[in-house]
Amino acid sequence: MTADKLILSVDIGTTEIKSVLVSSKDGYLDSRKTACPLLYPEKNSVEQSPQDMAEGVYSTIRELLEEHPEMVQHIAGLTFTSQMGNTLPVDKAGKPLMNFFSWMDERTARFTMDELYKGLIRIEGQPLLMILKFLKISGGAPGKNGKDILCKMAWLKRYHSNLYRKTYKFLDVKDFAVFLATGRFVTSYDIAYITWLLDTRNKDQSQWSWSPTLHRMTGLDIEKMLELKASTEIVGGVTTEFFERTGLPEGIPVINGSGDLLTSAIGSGAIDMGNLHINIGTAGWVATHCPVAAVDIKHYVGTIASGMPGKFLLLSKQETLGGALDWVKNMLYPKALLKETPDETPNEISNDEIYAMIDESVNQSPPGANGVLFTPWLLGERSPVNDANLRGQFFNLGLDTTRSDLFRSVFEGVAFNIRWGMEYVESISQKKTGATSEELRFIGGASKSATWCQVFSDVLQRPVVKMGNPQMACAMGVAAIAFVSLGIWKDFKEIERVLEKVRIFHPNKNNKAVYDKLYKQFRELYPKNRKIYAKLNA
Repeated sequence: MTADKLILSVDIGTTEIKSVLVSSKDGYLDSRKTACPLLYPEKNSVEQSPQDMAEGVYSTIRELLEEHPEMVQHIAGLTFTSQMGNTLPVDKAGKPLMNFFSWMDERTARFTMDELYKGLIRIEGQPLLMILKFLKISGGAPGKNGKDILCKMAWLKRYHSNLYRKTYKFLDVKDFAVFLATGRFVTSYDIAYITWLLDTRNKDQSQWSWSPTLHRMTGLDIEKMLELKASTEIVGGVTTEFFERTGLPEGIPVINGSGDLLTSAIGSGAIDMGNLHINIGTAGWVATHCPVAAVDIKHYVGTIASGMPGKFLLLSKQETLGGALDWVKNMLYPKALLKETPDETPNEISNDEIYAMIDESVNQSPPGANGVLFTPWLLGERSPVNDANLRGQFFNLGLDTTRSDLFRSVFEGVAFNIRWGMEYVESISQKKTGATSEELRFIGGASKSATWCQVFSDVLQRPVVKMGNPQMACAMGVAAIAFVSLGIWKDFKEIERVLEKVRIFHPNKNNKAVYDKLYKQFRELYPKNRKIYAKLNA
């Protein structure tokens, strides 16, 4: 048996950065984290500061290594995972020319429909011939909501041409982190895949390349795209500057890594085809690995390149799931009310305590939340309906509606949304592989709540497995990529021995009828209200 080796995984989430030490024998060891806030400069605009992000990476690594100096000599590699679908233009020196466009940013929605797709025959609001070209070459296509990377690049070229001309490369978050560590402009196939500018027609993923045809069709410059490498490839070594800022020794191998959608799938342990996992963080998704590419353009469900080279991940990605609970939490438990007692003495309440209060409140409302429905579409939606104009709503409120009903309806509404997407994911998966698994693995911050785990099990009528250290799934998944890359693990299935199944939640059959009824009504809210959403938010 090989000696124990460590990987330093850095997970750059939507609002939090974590640096994590992972052992090849024991799994998760320790971590440090810091916030990385979202910025809202104007309506429909969501950004993040690359300077804040860089400092978050440096500081969390530095703090972690200072706490464990004896472990530094055992670190075999550094790797990164991150939120996906963000856009950062940089100059030749790697200096950011603006803040990141967040994946949540919607400012290019009108441009996408009115100019990028101008004059084209449309199906489901999308240009038929252009979409067919994208599907043929890239295996997927940009949505009409303007959130895709290529829409933001095209918008910059149209409205900020000077900035676009100065841009040497466009980076996603993981790519920026890799640049900080190595000075190299490199991306992984999974990150490149969701630009929809990659030629993926060759069955050998190592032969994929940027498509000149798609760049010409969208008016974008192919030379501004990054060098392509597999997630398992060693990009370079830690630079002197990165060592000086973090304390991580110069020359340690930096493994390319993968986006959080892919690393969470690996980190959940749902490696085999047909095994589903659910991740509820700020955003969320339901996904399974798939051996071949597939797409359902109407419901924006499809495959992207997996973090495991040669495979795909089939998923329904949804925009604001855990983020919807945070929004409601801040409305109903505002910080101003939580920080003082009646005699005005400090009364700081931790997030964990607030979430425990929410769980207790949810349990005071019956399954079905007394008929209250909640739609978690606070920033539009991507799948299974691709519509930037959607917004959240509490439906069927009455004078007898309680705070407990509101919180339970949020738990249930998020589960209904996942059920909706899961129906399409499972349908495609079964057609492509014939494989299915009754058990669902649950990761992300929401899975820390036993109450929410039970709600998911009841709504989906499936066993739900709560995994240990659920918020570390991405870090564990990208560590697995590094362990396989360096030959420390022979394959990805070795991750199973360092993961923990904390508890299995079984569905309460007595709740099936009420949830089936409410789910049917939940799905009706979109078609019955979408024209109103368009008039209010277009």
